[in-house]
Amino acid sequence: MPINRICSFCFDDRDLQDWIVDADGLPGCDACKGNDAPTSKFSELCDYIESCLTKYWGSAVEQLPYITAEGGYQGTTWDTYDLLVDEIGLSLPRDSKDQLLRALLAQLTDDTWCEYDWGTLDRDVALEFSWQHFCETVKHKRRFFFHSDGIEDRDSFTPASLLREIAHISEEMGLIGEVSVDTMLWRARPDISKGAKATAACFGPPPVEYALQSNRMNPPGIPMLYLASSQKTALLETRAMHARMGKWSVARALRVLDLRRLPRVPGIFSGADRNYRLGLRFLHHFATDIMMPIERDQRVHVDYLPSQVVTEYLRDFVFETGRLDGIIYGSTVHPGGWNLALFADEVDLGLSAPKWGPCPDPWLRFIKSIRAHR
Repeated sequence: MPINRICSFCFDDRDLQDWIVDADGLPGCDACKGNDAPTSKFSELCDYIESCLTKYWGSAVEQLPYITAEGGYQGTTWDTYDLLVDEIGLSLPRDSKDQLLRALLAQLTDDTWCEYDWGTLDRDVALEFSWQHFCETVKHKRRFFFHSDGIEDRDSFTPASLLREIAHISEEMGLIGEVSVDTMLWRARPDISKGAKATAACFGPPPVEYALQSNRMNPPGIPMLYLASSQKTALLETRAMHARMGKWSVARALRVLDLRRLPRVPGIFSGADRNYRLGLRFLHHFATDIMMPIERDQRVHVDYLPSQVVTEYLRDFVFETGRLDGIIYGSTVHPGGWNLALFADEVDLGLSAPKWGPCPDPWLRFIKSIRAHR
């Protein structure tokens, strides 16, 4: 019996399920014989699946050189079965006898598939390759004058163009947001002696002459203020058993790059724009890489260099809404917690007067100091 209508429960893929649900056909599936889910026309679903495949793979007949003496197509190829089952991993939970799979293969174009553009890398792969080259460059080759390093082509970005691309993709993905007024933030100081007076300045950014430590977002000599979303997160980030805690309240909205807000990467069958999906795949890779826990040993200053360079670039980049005040990232030691690297100095917090001009409105208000322990 031919399959005219197909139900959403015949697929494990969430995007295909949603597409069928949106079609909102009456229950009654010709494949599984179930009456427990919405259906769509099978031919229309197959047309949609094929349109998704052509976003990410090309036709070998149209793209690849074919040399009989060298084994045929000069590149990686898949038939439609291999593409659906092996490469994509399409799962058909109710298709115990492969009836639906055979019907899909019969309905879809019988083609030999190849890479989308066999002569160049996909956008996410090119970006990841360029990111690895960038990390290698700033760690082991050139630390300061690297902007002209490398060659710009379809498969790679120079360090300078990669930084621009990271900024543009972040904005495109909606990662530029705000920390709202009255948000409470914490800083832990395990090094304040018991009984010593703790003032707001104790929980602000270190003075330049004391900014000697290399951190995730800043190199020695360039102070930043690291704050946490909760008391517990702040304490765990110090790896200490007890500390003095400074509580701050946001006094004006802070413009931030929010790496917590990365949307999930859409699936092949989501209908998402190809460039959007591939750019987001890279951004997930990039965010995971720069947030990776790093041991505080003699190599820490080297391993932090890529994130420090990116931060310095983003700090001065003019986004559509203006320059950033900081970067938010998830805590690696407290799931659910997050940290804020704030590009604020003592003047920005009202802890000291500027060398010239009027005092700016402070970014934060100091609330109190307390003792905390695990």
